[in-house]
Amino acid sequence: TVREAADMFKKLKIPFPEVNIPSEDLEKLKDFYVFKGQNAPTVIHIPLFNVVNCGDEVEAWRNKYRTFQGPYSAEMITDLMEVAGKNISNNREKLKEQIAAVVGKKAHN
Repeated sequence: TVREAADMFKKLKIPFPEVNIPSEDLEKLKDFYVFKGQNAPTVIHIPLFNVVNCGDEVEAWRNKYRTFQGPYSAEMITDLMEVAGKNISNNREKLKEQIAAVVGKKAHN
């Protein structure tokens, strides 16, 4: 999705950093990427389903939670919120560091 966003921004002539995901990560996305460029915003990409929060079951999670499908059950919503929450709790310090770097301050604990 981050590559699609980069392509769309390029078409619209809106600055966006170059998106380079290491080839070894393409099959097994990690949970935190930062893309920076000159005269472009810093973009933090946290794939919803990744090897950190889903282990070897990334594809199963993607298949269960499709973009275009009927309504999610209460259990599905709870599971999805847990996975999404892990992304934030696992990367809290990295997020704070990147935000602080953009605003020019040290990250506070």
